[in-house]
Amino acid sequence: MAGVFAAARSALAASALLRPPLLTHSQPPHPSAASVPVDRIRNIGIIAHIDAGKTTTTERMLYYVGYTKRIGEVDQGSTVTDFLKPERERGITIASACIPFAWRNHRINLIDTPGHVDFTIEVERSMRVLDGAVCVLDAVAGVEAQTETVWRQANRYKVPRIAFVNKMDRNGAGLGKTVKAMETRLTGWGRPLVCQWPVVRDGTSTINGLGSGGPGFEGVVDLLSMDVLDWRREQTGSVITRSPLTPESDGSELYDQCLSAREALVEALSDIDERIVEIFLDVDGDHLRIPAAELRAALRRVTLNGKGIPIFCGASFRNIGVQPVLDAICDFLPCPADRPPPHAVSPSGKEVPCHLDDKEVCALAFKVTHDPKRGALVFVRVYSGTLERGATLINPATGTKERATKLLQMYADDYEEIASISAGNIAAVSGLKETATGDTLLSSRDKRGLILDTIAIPPPVFVRSCEPVTSADERALSSALKALVREDPSVHVAYDDETGQTLISGMGELHLEITADRLEETHKVNCKMGKVNISYRETIDFDALPKRKIVQHIAYDRETFGKRSKVSLTLEIEPLEAWDDDQLVRAASTKQTPGGNQVVVALARDNYRVFGADLTAPTNLSTYASRSELNAAVQEGLLGALGRGPLLGFPLTNLRVTCTDVTLYGADMSHPAALRAAAAACLREALAGTGSTPDANSNSSILLLEPVMDVSVRVPEKYIGVVTKDVAGTRRGHVLSLGEDTTASGDDEYARRTVAATVPLAQLVGYASALRGLTAGTGDFAMELRGYGVVQQDRVEGIMHEIRGY
Repeated sequence: MAGVFAAARSALAASALLRPPLLTHSQPPHPSAASVPVDRIRNIGIIAHIDAGKTTTTERMLYYVGYTKRIGEVDQGSTVTDFLKPERERGITIASACIPFAWRNHRINLIDTPGHVDFTIEVERSMRVLDGAVCVLDAVAGVEAQTETVWRQANRYKVPRIAFVNKMDRNGAGLGKTVKAMETRLTGWGRPLVCQWPVVRDGTSTINGLGSGGPGFEGVVDLLSMDVLDWRREQTGSVITRSPLTPESDGSELYDQCLSAREALVEALSDIDERIVEIFLDVDGDHLRIPAAELRAALRRVTLNGKGIPIFCGASFRNIGVQPVLDAICDFLPCPADRPPPHAVSPSGKEVPCHLDDKEVCALAFKVTHDPKRGALVFVRVYSGTLERGATLINPATGTKERATKLLQMYADDYEEIASISAGNIAAVSGLKETATGDTLLSSRDKRGLILDTIAIPPPVFVRSCEPVTSADERALSSALKALVREDPSVHVAYDDETGQTLISGMGELHLEITADRLEETHKVNCKMGKVNISYRETIDFDALPKRKIVQHIAYDRETFGKRSKVSLTLEIEPLEAWDDDQLVRAASTKQTPGGNQVVVALARDNYRVFGADLTAPTNLSTYASRSELNAAVQEGLLGALGRGPLLGFPLTNLRVTCTDVTLYGADMSHPAALRAAAAACLREALAGTGSTPDANSNSSILLLEPVMDVSVRVPEKYIGVVTKDVAGTRRGHVLSLGEDTTASGDDEYARRTVAATVPLAQLVGYASALRGLTAGTGDFAMELRGYGVVQQDRVEGIMHEIRGY
């Protein structure tokens, strides 16, 4: 293996940046991170709706750059990036996979992301560390529901992107209609700029509007150079024949279409790039005389500043159009130096930019995975400095120090040990036992304590019970669940004291099904899984209280196993967010607001009182645990109590809990364990109404909340009525809009309408099967958590009976 990597690096060093008329796949497969300057690094993600062709496109890229010797197929379970057993069985991407390769002397760190809504955390944490993205669209289906979701994620992180309209070889395919759908539905970032035009010579080039595809699709016209790119010479698509576009050889209809498309491209660029306007005037307004190099430079500028989105087209399954996308990644998408430096926050709250040329290491852990041979592997993006093998790193959020035993360059499920990871690159680290997704890693000698923006974790909405088959499996199950939660932070694990069951929460039915498979296949745990249920939430109805704040005091004095615990503390509880216009609360879960709550425990020395001490003298805590340990103990106790509400035991949400003061009674009684227990007991008393205002704090003031989803259903025009009736009636949803026909063509078979609605999640269990029945298998939908709404009182009793069993 080492010889292969060495040969690849030698080939990379000797390769030249050529753009020949005849292209073959002879690129070096494995570039060395150390040998590539930062301006030739591209950290790129492939994003799209499920089944748009992300993995198929990735597989062709790997073949054309020389990484693989044969093209893998999703249907055969032979692709490189879909290497997990469930991925190959189901033919879908479940976990994002990172593969670096070389193309035109550039190092491309490519991440293939899932398209299924249940695995949106994989897209979220990948997008956090990417510099650019390739959005793949289905030329027949157009802009699909999950495409909009991943587009919004890219908008949130301001990721420049290009688009690849795939499946142009299918009946009903159309470049023009897909671009039109992008203009209306993929908003918030740039203007679509068509850079290629499909070549279809069987007379069907306009049957579905300008730029139609079909079985006769055989290549594309590069609108920048006005050359025809033809893939017919070789079955695998490795050889591309490039020839000038002329009306004599290519037909007047195709020639006229391409002239119009180039004019439209130049006009669009003129609106958003001043340099093109100057060149356009210099050539006396002749669109064809503008050099391709100037157009390419302008496209790079508008892509980097977010004003434009270059559009390409092809058919990955037919091996057409993939190499120009690789060229576009190098030409138009940013290198790490082109992106604004990420800002970290110092302990004082000051924002500090992390520049590439900073000497100290600053990295973000964005993914943790389990390798059978290496154990836990932490994927990191290095933003500054150089991470060396064996380096000692510190997590500034927890103060934990860990040693990077080995550095690994990952190739899907394969790896190569490397000596260092330079700034701007992505790789994996072994030996980190405590680091989790979203953690910042600094050099142990770095005293600045900087923390990068973390990764938002979507709250789980479905839950299943999980029980070990035998008592001997209990320890193995506990260990496996701990590893699962570390790998996938969108999985939550809780323990039900009443039933003795372990509850696993996730993003959807498929997500929990895959989690159960991983317990059995990867971690070899024997366990029984219960049926899928909704993960409700509980909160306090502050409108029903005399004041919109609860103040609770406790004098905790207990003896446990012969050891006395005594401490007093005071809590203030208030709402975290106000209800919105839809009567929903949208409190999101982050490291600052776990579970949608905010726990404030930052007690200064003066907030700690020592019983019997002189109140006029400074508080002496020298005999107690450190103040940080005491604060951490209170926070742990409060977070534990927030995990189980008083009504049905569901997690509490939308609460801000502040510990205002603590009274200590001696180091032997007021230890961290005592504070942890006292904080939890105080919060439970406040919720149960056993404090100073029992009537105001009774369970009647506890609300049961249910997840409410934004649902987007795409169906053929003829099914719009039956689907709308089902959503508004059977599923108790609220229809927001009936989207315009974004994929209309001359044949109604390909016309689609989009039903946008908000629906309680409880009514969407099994909806995929129901929708297939309503639409003869032609409908699809995607959903995203909108917020949590109050369950109507007439349904609360039914839910309580269903959950409790009485």
